[in-house]
Amino acid sequence: MHHVNPDVLALLALGEHVGTPAELAHLDACGPCAAELNNLSRTAVVARSTLAAGEFIEPSSRVWTRIRAELALDGAVVSDSAPSDIAAPAVSIVPRLRRRALAPLAAAAALVLIVGAVGATWLALRPTPPTVLASATLTAFPSWAGSNGEALLEQTAAGARVVQISLDAPDDDDAFREVWLITSDATELVSLGVLDGGSGTFTVPDGLDLSRYDQVDISSERFDGDPDHSGDSILRGQLS
Repeated sequence: MHHVNPDVLALLALGEHVGTPAELAHLDACGPCAAELNNLSRTAVVARSTLAAGEFIEPSSRVWTRIRAELALDGAVVSDSAPSDIAAPAVSIVPRLRRRALAPLAAAAALVLIVGAVGATWLALRPTPPTVLASATLTAFPSWAGSNGEALLEQTAAGARVVQISLDAPDDDDAFREVWLITSDATELVSLGVLDGGSGTFTVPDGLDLSRYDQVDISSERFDGDPDHSGDSILRGQLS
């Protein structure tokens, strides 16, 4: 499943009118994406709410240094505020000025929070790649000279074992191709299914001992209703 792009989620959380109709439709139907948008929206609301929270506390130079480092800004660090001997006017405008000066900082902080949340979303929604367990170069039998192929044995994040097949061989309109796992001595075999076209993915039956069934075979089968191997192998190779 392709989830909504994390950048689109971040912009939607900020109130932007973005996203394709397909992305918006997916957002309505996908629980994880909707939940992440809700989290990002709350983050943006919290960040914006600080603008109306009243007087800001003057940050120390250490805080400014960390903010500049986080945002990769250049320039000198603002020094720590020193108490002033000048009396404040009857109606002080300092809190108002501070609030206005720190508004961009609050917006930048909100952006940093959302960017961090987007990164976490991308990691959470990104599919875990399968683990490669073995591979095989498939060699053509004499009657199928010039054909070639590869097999890749993988384990998915859910623990299932699958065989990825790619094949380049002449087409035969009077037959279909079937993928098999065969023992090294070719006395036992298990069908994985029909190969439609030049590539396919096949699930290995649970409990099948691949240390014994370590040969990948692709056969040409006639439409005769016989489920057994035809004996006409196109390619074969050993998983290792």
